[in-house]
Amino acid sequence: MRQLLENCQVLTCEAGDEPGIINDGAIVVNDNKIEAVGRREELAPLRAQLQPHQIRDMGGRWVMPGLMDMHVHLGLALPGNGHLLAQVEDDMDLTMRAYRNALNAFEAGVTFLRTVGDPRFVDLHIKRAINNGTLKGPRLFCAGHMVITTGGHGHGRGAQETDGPEGFRQAVREQLRAGADLIKLAITGGIAGEHEAITDSQATVAEMEAAAQAAHNAGKRITAHAGSATAITQGVLAGLDCVEHGYFLDGWTVDLMAKNGTYLVPTLSVSRAPEYMRERGCPQWMIDKALKAGEGHMQSYQLALSANLPIAMGTDMLPAEDYDNTLAVYREMEWMVEGGMSTHQVLLSATAQAAALCQIQDKLGSVTPGKLADLIAMPENPLENMRNLRKLDFVMKDGEIYRNFN
Repeated sequence: MRQLLENCQVLTCEAGDEPGIINDGAIVVNDNKIEAVGRREELAPLRAQLQPHQIRDMGGRWVMPGLMDMHVHLGLALPGNGHLLAQVEDDMDLTMRAYRNALNAFEAGVTFLRTVGDPRFVDLHIKRAINNGTLKGPRLFCAGHMVITTGGHGHGRGAQETDGPEGFRQAVREQLRAGADLIKLAITGGIAGEHEAITDSQATVAEMEAAAQAAHNAGKRITAHAGSATAITQGVLAGLDCVEHGYFLDGWTVDLMAKNGTYLVPTLSVSRAPEYMRERGCPQWMIDKALKAGEGHMQSYQLALSANLPIAMGTDMLPAEDYDNTLAVYREMEWMVEGGMSTHQVLLSATAQAAALCQIQDKLGSVTPGKLADLIAMPENPLENMRNLRKLDFVMKDGEIYRNFN
């Protein structure tokens, strides 16, 4: 069925230096795809073919593609009270909690989640249920289990521990067998590990090369939790397509990443959220570790900007959790602006750039005819102030409205 969204300003979010804005715009959605986009007067002939119930007045709202969060753990339980709960919950408890996290993100306008390591393949189970229509929710692009060395970052939290090139190759193939859309490694320590430093290298070059080869042979991209410039350089040379966090980059490393077209998902929020961590029962050592990394983390992000790295938005928090008086996904995008990105660039990082990272730019990421009708809207222009995203009040996926302002 056709429907028309009219009386709106359209942010197309097509890749480019200047934002695509259609004032007094309209969008024709046909079943689950965008059929036409343009000024309202240009689409008048199509409007004349519709019945009144097929026409929706958007009240001057700003319409753009649904947000895409590139770093999410649906089963996230930080090392505090929630972590203790996660250790005793059964499969059904975990699935219900993870699904609720996905649904909350969806209602906040995040229509696409890239999950980068969840226990018991819960992300893949929920994805299948959403895709076959059993459940309503966002699109999921899943890594399954994170692959780590024995005792590496994430051990004891559902990651798959292994060692040696053959162990890494087999672990990657097990994720692929389960239906993974991408592969995620942990190659350094991180904030959430008490007995490891963020800069500790944990995987050998041979292990990373074996994992990358197995992923690429299956046509999948591979990313890694990574903190230090040394490990990231080794990982990029070994075949990584993306780096998560990048806490301590240097000029040589970002130049190498730029040359290789390696993406960065910076997750700035995780090193500047002491109250969020404290409220969730995180121990003081973890809070101190995060804050100590904060300055270097922001400097690394700014180095990446100066090198024109492809950057995609990711929270490493549950997108719809309260953080700093807003939702985590909105605050992450605000941090990206505060760190030096333009509002236009940040919107692209959560739409067109994110879609390109997942190699689905032909289906999602911009308001373009032929693409899937995943749309969000808000009363005020996020290009003028990223905080206007906080007023988001309309969510559509596949042409179906899930959140409506009236």
